[in-house]
Amino acid sequence: MNSIKLKLIIIYVAVVLVVMIISGTVMLLRVRSREIENIQSRLSAQADHVEDQIVHTHEPREFGGAAPWGLLGAYDIESMILTDAGVPIAPLALAQLLSAHHIADEAVIEAVAGREGFSVGRRAPGVDVDQTEHQWLSYARPVIRGDQTFIVYTRVNAELLNDNLFSLMFNLAIMILIAVALTIILWFFLANTITNPIVTMIDRAKAMAQGELSQEIPVHGKDEIGQLAYNFNHMAKELSQLDTMRKEFVANVSHELRTPLTSIRTYTETLLEGAMEEAENAMRFLQIVDDEAQRMSLLVTDLLELSRLDSARTKLDQDILDLVGLLRVTIRQSKILAEQKNQTVIFEPPEDSCFILANAPRINQVISNILSNSIKYSPDDTTIHVSVETTDTDHRVHIKDEGVGIPEDSLSRIFERFYRVDKGRSRSMGGTGLGLAIAKEIIEEHGGNIYATSTLGSGTTMILRFNRYFEAAV
Repeated sequence: MNSIKLKLIIIYVAVVLVVMIISGTVMLLRVRSREIENIQSRLSAQADHVEDQIVHTHEPREFGGAAPWGLLGAYDIESMILTDAGVPIAPLALAQLLSAHHIADEAVIEAVAGREGFSVGRRAPGVDVDQTEHQWLSYARPVIRGDQTFIVYTRVNAELLNDNLFSLMFNLAIMILIAVALTIILWFFLANTITNPIVTMIDRAKAMAQGELSQEIPVHGKDEIGQLAYNFNHMAKELSQLDTMRKEFVANVSHELRTPLTSIRTYTETLLEGAMEEAENAMRFLQIVDDEAQRMSLLVTDLLELSRLDSARTKLDQDILDLVGLLRVTIRQSKILAEQKNQTVIFEPPEDSCFILANAPRINQVISNILSNSIKYSPDDTTIHVSVETTDTDHRVHIKDEGVGIPEDSLSRIFERFYRVDKGRSRSMGGTGLGLAIAKEIIEEHGGNIYATSTLGSGTTMILRFNRYFEAAV
């Protein structure tokens, strides 16, 4: 029972078996009921003949030897005339045989009580003409002639009916067995269309568990199995990409840590080998060691921040914020950096307030990071423009600088971890390559997104999209 194919076959065989048994039983009961109704109609018609041709045509003393008995006896129905107490008096053969007996048939009991009766019962041995026990379908009704009451009694042997029903039941049993056999054969092949893809998925999943992440399953159709196969392929592709990103991430972290560690070790060894005696060189070397240590500290801080954002263990506390007011505060904080390069930050606020549901320190962190990048990578004596665009559903902050721009092939990758457009220049400016990745994680955690447009030689525009407050509230 560990095989889904076997379970499917057993379930469908059980369903077919139950349906066939129920429908066959209902059909047998309906056929039996219909046949009994037909026989009752025939017995009633035979009783009409006995009543018309004997009871109302002959005198009571002539009932036993009346001529019509020969014609009536030619049918498979036995006919009798009984006294009002249920004792046979005609025809003569039955009267002589059964004269000492009361026929205790339920139909006769009903007729003795003055009602029409019909029954399906079994007579006692030794009472019938052939002295054997039979099952009868019998009909009786009272008939009044003058001041006397007689009972017309007709009956037919039920063996023929039982034989026909048994034959029908036997044929139904054969049909059920054939249907079950065909169901097993058909579902053995049809179940393969369900189980084969699942077996393939199991094998591919085992291979993935052993580290072989590049797995793919053929997709046949758009049914549930096809959708499962499609999603499995999508999952395998995502896992493969994640594994690649993980390896790149580890390599990048190792590289980023190895560079400052190498510098620290080199200058430390130089100091230990005698450079401490030269005060000026010693101070310069110690300053370099301190700078590299700060770079490492900043890198570890950013890594911890990314780890927290990835795990999403804590839910951010969010408040209703005025985005315009938050931009004014962040721009004021960044003006010191801009003034050092003789740069101007121009803010073009919208006419209306722009409310968002967000965590103020986190959004301030994002905007500050984008502004500091614009200042850092723009030449001296340039202008940085900040504006807000409002649509029906969101607010979009545009931060445009006048730097060298970003190549088109790098625009889609600048939010990747440790990705740098100009690796040497970025590292010399103290960047870790994680700032934009952190900004992207924070914005997406708020339900928004961040993207960039750029033209080489004309600068870069970073666009931060935030959901409008009423949209977030809904």
